[in-house]
Amino acid sequence: MKKDIILIATLLLFTTMKAQETLKFNVKGGYQFAEGYSITNNEPFLFAQAGQLTGSWHWEFENGKKGNTHINGATANRLLFNGNHELFGTMKINMFEFEGSAPETDLLFLSYRSEQFEVNGSQVTIKVSGTFTGGTGKYEGARGWLTVTSVNGFFEDGKGEVILGEVSEVTEQQVLDWTNAYFKATQSGDATTWANSFADNAVINDPYGSPAPSGREEIIEIGEQFMSAFTSAGLYPEYIYVNGLVATSKWMGKAVTKEGKEATFEGINVTTYNENGKIISHIGYWSPEKMVIK
Repeated sequence: MKKDIILIATLLLFTTMKAQETLKFNVKGGYQFAEGYSITNNEPFLFAQAGQLTGSWHWEFENGKKGNTHINGATANRLLFNGNHELFGTMKINMFEFEGSAPETDLLFLSYRSEQFEVNGSQVTIKVSGTFTGGTGKYEGARGWLTVTSVNGFFEDGKGEVILGEVSEVTEQQVLDWTNAYFKATQSGDATTWANSFADNAVINDPYGSPAPSGREEIIEIGEQFMSAFTSAGLYPEYIYVNGLVATSKWMGKAVTKEGKEATFEGINVTTYNENGKIISHIGYWSPEKMVIK
Protein backbone atom coordinates (compact mmCIF):
# COMPACT_ATOMS: atom_id res chain seq x y z
CA MET A 1 0.00 0.00 0.00
CA LYS A 2 2.80 2.41 0.94
CA LYS A 3 4.61 1.68 -2.34
CA ASP A 4 1.41 2.39 -4.28
CA ILE A 5 1.03 5.78 -2.58
CA ILE A 6 4.64 6.70 -3.38
CA LEU A 7 4.15 5.63 -7.02
CA ILE A 8 0.96 7.68 -7.39
CA ALA A 9 2.60 10.74 -5.82
CA THR A 10 5.57 10.42 -8.17
CA LEU A 11 3.31 10.15 -11.22
CA LEU A 12 1.33 13.21 -10.14
CA LEU A 13 4.56 15.15 -9.69
CA PHE A 14 5.78 14.38 -13.20
CA THR A 15 2.43 15.03 -14.84
CA THR A 16 2.05 18.46 -13.20
CA MET A 17 5.64 19.60 -13.83
CA LYS A 18 6.96 20.70 -17.19
CA ALA A 19 10.18 18.82 -17.89
CA GLN A 20 13.29 20.91 -17.42
CA GLU A 21 15.35 21.50 -20.57
CA THR A 22 18.81 23.07 -20.75
CA LEU A 23 19.72 24.64 -24.10
CA LYS A 24 23.44 25.41 -24.42
CA PHE A 25 24.41 27.79 -27.21
CA ASN A 26 26.99 29.91 -28.97
CA VAL A 27 25.98 33.30 -30.34
CA LYS A 28 27.62 36.02 -32.42
CA GLY A 29 26.41 39.33 -33.74
CA GLY A 30 26.40 43.05 -33.20
CA TYR A 31 24.57 45.91 -31.58
CA GLN A 32 24.40 49.69 -31.61
CA PHE A 33 23.22 52.39 -29.26
CA ALA A 34 20.26 54.44 -30.42
CA GLU A 35 19.59 58.02 -29.39
CA GLY A 36 19.02 58.62 -25.71
CA TYR A 37 19.89 61.19 -23.13
CA SER A 38 23.04 62.07 -21.21
CA ILE A 39 24.05 63.74 -17.96
CA THR A 40 27.47 65.32 -17.42
CA ASN A 41 29.36 66.62 -14.39
CA ASN A 42 26.86 65.15 -11.98
CA GLU A 43 28.44 63.36 -9.01
CA PRO A 44 29.12 60.55 -8.22
CA PHE A 45 29.78 60.14 -11.96
CA LEU A 46 31.22 62.51 -14.53
CA PHE A 47 29.18 61.26 -17.46
CA ALA A 48 26.13 59.05 -17.86
CA GLN A 49 24.26 58.07 -20.98
CA ALA A 50 21.12 56.00 -21.41
CA GLY A 51 19.23 54.94 -24.48
CA GLN A 52 17.90 52.16 -26.68
CA LEU A 53 19.99 49.17 -27.73
CA THR A 54 19.32 47.38 -31.04
CA GLY A 55 21.08 44.62 -32.96
CA SER A 56 21.01 41.27 -34.74
CA TRP A 57 22.37 37.98 -33.37
CA HIS A 58 23.02 34.53 -34.86
CA TRP A 59 22.37 31.59 -32.52
CA GLU A 60 23.79 28.05 -32.73
CA PHE A 61 22.40 25.63 -30.15
CA GLU A 62 24.10 22.43 -29.01
CA ASN A 63 21.21 20.37 -30.41
CA GLY A 64 22.05 21.61 -33.92
CA LYS A 65 19.34 24.22 -34.24
CA LYS A 66 20.48 27.55 -35.74
CA GLY A 67 18.82 30.88 -36.43
CA ASN A 68 18.83 34.65 -36.22
CA THR A 69 17.05 37.11 -33.94
CA HIS A 70 16.83 40.83 -33.44
CA ILE A 71 17.40 42.32 -29.99
CA ASN A 72 16.32 45.59 -28.44
CA GLY A 73 16.51 46.99 -24.96
CA ALA A 74 17.35 49.79 -22.60
CA THR A 75 20.95 50.38 -21.57
CA ALA A 76 22.95 52.85 -19.49
CA ASN A 77 26.64 53.70 -19.55
CA ARG A 78 28.27 55.81 -16.89
CA LEU A 79 31.85 56.97 -16.44
CA LEU A 80 32.68 57.04 -12.74
CA PHE A 81 34.80 59.66 -11.02
CA ASN A 82 37.66 57.14 -10.75
CA GLY A 83 37.76 56.68 -14.52
CA ASN A 84 36.00 53.31 -14.62
CA HIS A 85 33.09 52.66 -16.96
CA GLU A 86 29.92 50.77 -16.05
CA LEU A 87 27.38 49.43 -18.51
CA PHE A 88 24.11 47.79 -17.49
CA GLY A 89 20.58 47.29 -18.72
CA THR A 90 17.82 44.95 -19.85
CA MET A 91 17.12 43.36 -23.21
CA LYS A 92 14.27 41.75 -25.14
CA ILE A 93 15.33 39.01 -27.58
CA ASN A 94 12.86 38.20 -30.35
CA MET A 95 13.11 34.42 -30.22
CA PHE A 96 9.87 34.11 -32.25
CA GLU A 97 12.08 34.84 -35.29
CA PHE A 98 14.25 31.88 -34.34
CA GLU A 99 11.30 29.61 -33.49
CA GLY A 100 9.22 30.57 -36.56
CA SER A 101 6.29 31.43 -34.31
CA ALA A 102 3.87 34.34 -34.42
CA PRO A 103 5.37 37.82 -33.76
CA GLU A 104 5.82 38.72 -30.08
CA THR A 105 4.80 35.22 -28.90
CA ASP A 106 8.24 33.88 -27.90
CA LEU A 107 10.32 36.55 -26.18
CA LEU A 108 13.41 36.04 -24.01
CA PHE A 109 14.42 38.65 -21.42
CA LEU A 110 18.01 39.34 -20.35
CA SER A 111 19.48 41.48 -17.57
CA TYR A 112 23.15 42.38 -18.09
CA ARG A 113 26.08 44.45 -16.85
CA SER A 114 29.73 44.90 -17.85
CA GLU A 115 32.63 43.08 -16.22
CA GLN A 116 35.16 44.89 -18.42
CA PHE A 117 34.96 48.22 -20.25
CA GLU A 118 38.14 49.44 -21.94
CA VAL A 119 38.62 52.35 -24.31
CA ASN A 120 41.88 52.31 -26.30
CA GLY A 121 41.83 55.06 -28.89
CA SER A 122 38.99 54.27 -31.30
CA GLN A 123 38.61 50.70 -29.99
CA VAL A 124 36.05 49.96 -27.28
CA THR A 125 36.14 46.51 -25.68
CA ILE A 126 33.26 45.46 -23.43
CA LYS A 127 32.81 42.13 -21.65
CA VAL A 128 29.23 41.60 -20.52
CA SER A 129 27.64 38.96 -18.27
CA GLY A 130 23.88 38.51 -18.40
CA THR A 131 21.17 36.52 -16.64
CA PHE A 132 17.97 35.39 -18.34
CA THR A 133 15.02 36.61 -16.31
CA GLY A 134 12.03 34.98 -18.00
CA GLY A 135 10.09 35.56 -21.17
CA THR A 136 6.84 34.74 -22.93
CA GLY A 137 5.46 31.69 -24.72
CA LYS A 138 8.04 28.91 -24.86
CA TYR A 139 10.45 31.05 -22.82
CA GLU A 140 8.13 31.85 -19.93
CA GLY A 141 10.08 31.47 -16.67
CA ALA A 142 13.36 31.03 -18.55
CA ARG A 143 16.57 31.09 -16.54
CA GLY A 144 20.24 30.81 -17.47
CA TRP A 145 23.22 32.98 -18.39
CA LEU A 146 25.10 34.63 -21.24
CA THR A 147 28.60 36.13 -21.66
CA VAL A 148 29.99 38.08 -24.64
CA THR A 149 33.05 40.22 -25.30
CA SER A 150 32.45 42.86 -27.97
CA VAL A 151 34.87 45.10 -29.85
CA ASN A 152 33.23 48.22 -31.27
CA GLY A 153 29.83 46.61 -31.05
CA PHE A 154 30.64 43.22 -32.66
CA PHE A 155 31.31 39.84 -31.01
CA GLU A 156 31.91 36.21 -32.02
CA ASP A 157 32.53 34.55 -28.64
CA GLY A 158 29.07 34.65 -27.04
CA LYS A 159 28.06 31.56 -25.11
CA GLY A 160 25.65 30.46 -22.41
CA GLU A 161 22.61 28.36 -21.66
CA VAL A 162 18.86 28.82 -21.41
CA ILE A 163 16.99 26.67 -18.89
CA LEU A 164 13.30 26.05 -19.60
CA GLY A 165 10.65 24.28 -17.55
CA GLU A 166 9.70 24.18 -13.91
CA VAL A 167 12.16 23.24 -11.20
CA SER A 168 11.20 21.46 -8.00
CA GLU A 169 11.82 23.46 -4.84
CA VAL A 170 15.33 23.16 -3.44
CA THR A 171 15.35 22.17 0.22
CA GLU A 172 17.62 23.42 2.97
CA GLN A 173 19.05 19.91 3.27
CA GLN A 174 20.04 19.89 -0.41
CA VAL A 175 21.94 23.18 -0.06
CA LEU A 176 23.59 21.81 3.07
CA ASP A 177 24.61 18.65 1.18
CA TRP A 178 26.00 20.70 -1.71
CA THR A 179 28.05 22.79 0.71
CA ASN A 180 29.46 19.76 2.51
CA ALA A 181 30.32 18.30 -0.91
CA TYR A 182 32.19 21.51 -1.73
CA PHE A 183 34.30 21.18 1.42
CA LYS A 184 35.02 17.54 0.55
CA ALA A 185 36.20 18.75 -2.86
CA THR A 186 38.66 21.17 -1.20
CA GLN A 187 40.10 18.20 0.70
CA SER A 188 40.44 16.00 -2.43
CA GLY A 189 43.83 17.31 -3.54
CA ASP A 190 42.46 17.46 -7.10
CA ALA A 191 41.89 20.89 -8.67
CA THR A 192 39.46 19.56 -11.28
CA THR A 193 37.27 17.98 -8.60
CA TRP A 194 37.20 21.34 -6.81
CA ALA A 195 36.47 23.23 -10.05
CA ASN A 196 33.54 20.92 -10.80
CA SER A 197 31.70 22.55 -7.87
CA PHE A 198 31.24 25.72 -9.94
CA ALA A 199 28.93 26.63 -12.80
CA ASP A 200 30.59 27.74 -16.05
CA ASN A 201 29.65 31.36 -15.40
CA ALA A 202 30.50 31.41 -11.69
CA VAL A 203 31.72 34.67 -10.15
CA ILE A 204 34.53 33.83 -7.70
CA ASN A 205 36.27 36.19 -5.28
CA ASP A 206 38.39 33.97 -3.04
CA PRO A 207 40.07 35.38 -1.07
CA TYR A 208 38.03 38.56 -1.15
CA GLY A 209 39.75 41.27 -3.18
CA SER A 210 41.72 38.87 -5.38
CA PRO A 211 41.36 38.85 -9.19
CA ALA A 212 38.30 36.89 -10.34
CA PRO A 213 38.99 33.93 -12.65
CA SER A 214 37.42 34.01 -16.11
CA GLY A 215 36.22 30.58 -17.15
CA ARG A 216 36.81 27.00 -16.12
CA GLU A 217 40.49 26.80 -17.10
CA GLU A 218 41.41 29.72 -14.85
CA ILE A 219 39.39 28.20 -11.98
CA ILE A 220 41.34 24.94 -12.30
CA GLU A 221 44.61 26.90 -12.49
CA ILE A 222 43.83 28.68 -9.20
CA GLY A 223 43.12 25.34 -7.54
CA GLU A 224 46.33 23.82 -8.88
CA GLN A 225 48.44 26.76 -7.68
CA PHE A 226 47.05 26.52 -4.17
CA MET A 227 47.15 22.73 -3.85
CA SER A 228 50.66 22.42 -5.31
CA ALA A 229 52.02 24.54 -2.44
CA PHE A 230 51.24 21.74 0.05
CA THR A 231 51.50 17.98 0.32
CA SER A 232 47.90 18.02 1.54
CA ALA A 233 45.32 20.75 2.20
CA GLY A 234 41.61 21.19 2.78
CA LEU A 235 38.86 23.27 4.35
CA TYR A 236 36.78 21.84 7.20
CA PRO A 237 33.41 23.44 8.06
CA GLU A 238 32.71 24.42 11.66
CA TYR A 239 29.14 25.54 10.95
CA ILE A 240 26.97 26.16 7.88
CA TYR A 241 23.94 28.47 7.78
CA VAL A 242 21.53 28.05 4.84
CA ASN A 243 19.12 30.72 3.62
CA GLY A 244 17.44 29.78 0.35
CA LEU A 245 20.15 29.05 -2.22
CA VAL A 246 22.83 30.84 -0.16
CA ALA A 247 25.11 29.08 2.33
CA THR A 248 27.30 30.98 4.79
CA SER A 249 30.08 28.84 6.23
CA LYS A 250 32.68 29.28 8.95
CA TRP A 251 35.61 26.97 8.26
CA MET A 252 39.11 25.98 9.40
CA GLY A 253 41.81 25.33 6.83
CA LYS A 254 44.37 22.61 7.53
CA ALA A 255 47.45 21.83 5.43
CA VAL A 256 50.87 20.23 5.50
CA THR A 257 53.69 22.13 3.83
CA LYS A 258 56.35 20.63 1.57
CA GLU A 259 58.68 20.77 4.59
CA GLY A 260 56.27 18.68 6.65
CA LYS A 261 55.03 21.52 8.85
CA GLU A 262 51.37 21.95 9.82
CA ALA A 263 49.56 25.06 8.61
CA THR A 264 46.19 26.38 9.79
CA PHE A 265 44.03 29.27 8.60
CA GLU A 266 40.37 30.20 8.94
CA GLY A 267 37.67 32.12 7.13
CA ILE A 268 34.06 32.54 6.11
CA ASN A 269 32.47 31.65 2.75
CA VAL A 270 29.31 33.12 1.25
CA THR A 271 28.21 30.75 -1.50
CA THR A 272 25.22 30.95 -3.86
CA TYR A 273 23.99 27.95 -5.87
CA ASN A 274 21.76 27.48 -8.89
CA GLU A 275 18.88 24.99 -8.86
CA ASN A 276 21.23 22.24 -10.10
CA GLY A 277 23.60 22.53 -7.15
CA LYS A 278 26.39 24.36 -9.01
CA ILE A 279 27.99 27.43 -7.43
CA ILE A 280 27.24 30.67 -9.30
CA SER A 281 28.76 33.09 -6.77
CA HIS A 282 31.45 32.42 -4.17
CA ILE A 283 33.18 34.89 -1.82
CA GLY A 284 35.84 33.71 0.60
CA TYR A 285 36.70 36.06 3.46
CA TRP A 286 40.15 35.00 4.68
CA SER A 287 43.75 36.19 4.56
CA PRO A 288 46.68 34.02 3.36
CA GLU A 289 48.98 36.31 5.36
CA LYS A 290 47.35 35.13 8.59
CA MET A 291 48.14 31.46 7.96
CA VAL A 292 49.85 29.93 11.01
CA ILE A 293 52.68 27.45 10.30
CA LYS A 294 54.17 25.33 13.06
